[in-house]
Amino acid sequence: MNVQVVYNPTHVYHNMKGSPESPERIESVYKYLKKMFSGRVSFLDVREPASMDDVLSVHTPQYLEFLERMSMRGPTFLGDSTYLNNYSYMAALIAAEACIEASDSVISSEYDFSYALVRPPGHHASADMYGGYCLLNNAAIAARHVQDRGLKRIAIIDWDAHAANGTMKIFYSSRDVLLISIHRDPKDYYPKEGFVHQIGRGEGTGYTVNIPVPRGTGDAEYALIFDEIIDPIIRDFRPDFIIGENGFDAHVSDRNIGLALTTRGYVDIIRRLKSYGRMFMVIQEGGYTPRNKDIAYAMIKYLLDGDVPEEREDISARLVENNKVRRFVEELVEKLKLIFGDYFDLG
Repeated sequence: MNVQVVYNPTHVYHNMKGSPESPERIESVYKYLKKMFSGRVSFLDVREPASMDDVLSVHTPQYLEFLERMSMRGPTFLGDSTYLNNYSYMAALIAAEACIEASDSVISSEYDFSYALVRPPGHHASADMYGGYCLLNNAAIAARHVQDRGLKRIAIIDWDAHAANGTMKIFYSSRDVLLISIHRDPKDYYPKEGFVHQIGRGEGTGYTVNIPVPRGTGDAEYALIFDEIIDPIIRDFRPDFIIGENGFDAHVSDRNIGLALTTRGYVDIIRRLKSYGRMFMVIQEGGYTPRNKDIAYAMIKYLLDGDVPEEREDISARLVENNKVRRFVEELVEKLKLIFGDYFDLG
């Protein structure tokens, strides 16, 4: 498989002391991937910003003017965990362009798969609001660009530990962009959105699929959700292009989050995206575990060689809390079937 990694190196200037959303969290991943896959993977550094046409396909002019003005003021904490400095707005524009170039590489068949390893992340940003470290919604901008290239049916699958609430809001009334977000239950967890009942509006009803899972959810539970819900929805929707939003924070090593995906679990998600037989790319979202580079390495190693890592920490909720988590997820799957059986063939 022909694999590309796209990176925006000037993201390092978007930084604020004390924030976990720091350059090191993806800079170390990029250096490790270059070391391990030299000569086998193509690496592209993007240093130019996205065009205003591409960004305005998602965000309002007033919001972009706000980001530019606030960024020019220098280091500023906007709220909702989000900060700006003098370079932040430009860093966000370059991250968006990196995602656009990654999508173009796949559409043109130059590469079978492209991984946009970028920051700042994007999936909490809506058309006119920042949030959760996010300024511009990279996946939404890439999706609209792909549609401009003639591929109209887009599926966005997000497995970051936090709900893709910004992406949800952008496409909430759209039936040509399907959003599936599997994340920690937001009843008592950021961003307090992404509930099962949030399924879209108007002609977009049924095309937002929120899958909130409890603390302790592991590989077996994710596999059940893909088997019973995500796989059949994708088969029925038949997207022209798939965008994966990867968050390292669902990994079992991130003790603050409490989800239990292992590296094998991440590889299984990539395996499934590949098995759908559609053009696909992955965009980096959150994740602050020291295992970031190992997870990214395993995903790409699978695409290149078909290798699935052996892992001692084969965590599953089958062994947690006397099967309470497993039972919760099984009940969740049945609830999702009742809701989305009206819109997709889940038989």
